Amino acid sequence: MTHAAFAALRPLRARRQRGLSLITTLLFMVAALMLGVSVLSVNVMQEKVIGNTKDRDLAFQAAEAALRDGEEDLVRKLPAGSVFSPTCAAGLCLPPARLAVPQSVPVYSEDAFWTNPGQVRLYGAYTGAAPFPGVHRDGQPRYVIEQLGYVGAASGERSEVLGSDPGQRPAVAYRITARGTGAREETVVVLQSIYTKP
Repeated sequence: MTHAAFAALRPLRARRQRGLSLITTLLFMVAALMLGVSVLSVNVMQEKVIGNTKDRDLAFQAAEAALRDGEEDLVRKLPAGSVFSPTCAAGLCLPPARLAVPQSVPVYSEDAFWTNPGQVRLYGAYTGAAPFPGVHRDGQPRYVIEQLGYVGAASGERSEVLGSDPGQRPAVAYRITARGTGAREETVVVLQSIYTKP
């Protein structure tokens, strides 16, 4: 093969190589783009999960604060002879089992119940605690106190009950149900505790 014929073939090979490298480069760019989009979507999902967890933790802290506020209200602030009713007036309730016509679930299990200020006790309203920070603007923690009844053994039996002295009248059990929200209104945590008081 002469030098002139070899020189004529070289531009054809160069053109073919440029075309092949262009396709290869495009495939690598598409693969890199797909990898970048998938990494970005994973990061966005992780941020949402972290945000939801943080909001649920805030709601849990708000409910826990309301529970402690309710216990302080019950022990130190609730006047003797306070009236507990089936309608939960001022957040003082009788549980469904103590009503003339028992209900299957307590009235406070419904979301609509918690928005009525006449049926709940707001965090700090009776104890003077400062408003809970960071929660939804309409979502300050709140609670209700249910009077469950006397704690102890049946007549004629002896029972040791925490918080009651056998020489005194029997202790009364109360159930405090607290509800807290996070920064978003739909993030809700409900907690309960049983408290005995002579």
